[in-house]
Amino acid sequence: MTTTTTSTTASNTTASNTTAGPASLPRRIAAVLAIAFAMLLGFGIAGASASTAHADTIAGDTVFGTEVECGGNSLFFTTTSDEVDGSWAQLWVYDTAIEEWVTDELWVEADSYATFNVADLTFEPGYYMVYVSYAQWNGYDFDYSGEYINTYEQYYSYDDHAASDYCYMGNDLSLDY
Repeated sequence: MTTTTTSTTASNTTASNTTAGPASLPRRIAAVLAIAFAMLLGFGIAGASASTAHADTIAGDTVFGTEVECGGNSLFFTTTSDEVDGSWAQLWVYDTAIEEWVTDELWVEADSYATFNVADLTFEPGYYMVYVSYAQWNGYDFDYSGEYINTYEQYYSYDDHAASDYCYMGNDLSLDY
């Protein structure tokens, strides 16, 4: 049995065909199982990789890496690449108050000799997600990529810090005596 459904909205008209019957159910189940197996296999291979570079940390042929230090009122980050020049990075932070990704719109050098940068953003106390956009000049134009940062150096005070899965900003970094 074949049914045709047509619906009209203000912007478009769509039509879809649905085939129902006893033969289509086993095919659908087999397709769902095949997709689930492929995803499981793909995640397993990606998780088993010993390399620290991920596909989203490569722009063109250039490998980028970023370290982020959280705590206090200033977010420090260092982005480097395996290139001597032409590498750039831009930091983005998810602001939960306005529910948007924000940036200071600055592209900073990210070559192999790059040093730390300070994001020109204001932080209210809270947890933040960080994303870094990468750009590499290839001689004709830029190759772009980016990555979500999922490991941070979290500062609890000026002399107390540790690796963390979370970025908390706005805490008091007074010295521990």
